[in-house]
Amino acid sequence: MLYRKFFLLLYLSLCFLSVSAQEYFSEGKNRLNFAKTYFELGGQYSPSFNSKTLNGNVVSFVQNSASLMPYLNIGGIHFWGHADFYISIPLGQINLQKNNSSDFLLNQSVITGARFLPLAYKDNRIRPYVGASWAVVNFKQKSTPDNAQPLFQQNKLLLDLGLLYGKGNWLVRAGINYNYSNKWQYPLSQTNFQEIETPDWSGNVSIIYTVETTRSKKMEKENERLNQYGNVTKPTKDALKFGDYFIGAGFATSFMLSNSKYNNNEYPYFNKKGISRTYLDASIGYHFNRAGIITALSYRSPKFVNEAFGIKQTIQKNSFALEAYKFLTDYNGFTPYLGLNITYDNIRFSENQNIQKTFNQLNPGITFGWDILPGKTEQFFVLRTNLRWYPFSSIKINGQCFSQHQLEYNVIQAVFYPARYKNAKKK
Repeated sequence: MLYRKFFLLLYLSLCFLSVSAQEYFSEGKNRLNFAKTYFELGGQYSPSFNSKTLNGNVVSFVQNSASLMPYLNIGGIHFWGHADFYISIPLGQINLQKNNSSDFLLNQSVITGARFLPLAYKDNRIRPYVGASWAVVNFKQKSTPDNAQPLFQQNKLLLDLGLLYGKGNWLVRAGINYNYSNKWQYPLSQTNFQEIETPDWSGNVSIIYTVETTRSKKMEKENERLNQYGNVTKPTKDALKFGDYFIGAGFATSFMLSNSKYNNNEYPYFNKKGISRTYLDASIGYHFNRAGIITALSYRSPKFVNEAFGIKQTIQKNSFALEAYKFLTDYNGFTPYLGLNITYDNIRFSENQNIQKTFNQLNPGITFGWDILPGKTEQFFVLRTNLRWYPFSSIKINGQCFSQHQLEYNVIQAVFYPARYKNAKKK
């Protein structure tokens, strides 16, 4: 798991070094100072909480320690200092006290978070903010001697508020997070479920470094040309070429949106709606510049694992999607799109050594997302966010439905256009 986090951090760092990051106020509000990128390193404090363990048939209470979770946020302050969009990656968990008989895991990774600053960010000014984030909250109770309890994961909406202060490239943030849905029906054994209430609040402090990468002193004429565009323009405006090929790669996660009848009946102590491990989403395609349409072939391999009380269940998918989508508008380089896809899925289902099954299916889906595209159809490096929704996918295990209704979320895909790069080098 450590190597996964290392490569994920390295990848995201390289991506965000190429996203728009500008000084806001020196030239007023224009296209190239719409957003500013940052890297944020911080710590989240969670208070101690009461939990439960099972000794024989007797339920006992145990106090879990307060904990500290270091994290890395990567994001951008948008709308000329009024909005903050980010993702968050947990870097571990430090329990502040040791308990020899019981341990726990409690952390969260923010898939997408947004904060609103009523007063636009400025140097040497304290600015309050309020926000919300779509997060995966992970919880596991580890009781000796076997630590066989499952890892539970839930999609939750978390709320936060705090203060932001900075000068130049450096900022500091202090805030409080609130989780209004903090109760878990958790299995202490295969048949004994108990309600465990984790903390409903946590505090965080962090330091932020902002970067400037889009504007170049060597490209002042190009900067001036792009800044002449209005806030809302056509994505195809001033397209010089019919189209360009591209390649792309990024990290993604899949989320099951429906419960499995099979697991509900056979293994009620498993996580209800599976969340995949992080996987690579790779694509190759063609961008019709003048039509504002993209066609692409993508490959993904999400893996879902449930493991508890001696049972390990794995679903490994290998999927190829043929998709086409159209850009809808361009707001200062934020360019949303919508389209359709058809996916060939090879699904391998295994459960210990008892069940081994393979399924081959075609599943229709919807593709939507957005590009960060300040340079329009001449930009050779693009940051793309893909979401794919598959409402009809399912398999059958022992005559029972196992829903594969899921949402694939490619947080950031790095997309490279070779021909555009050659044209830019000539300039």
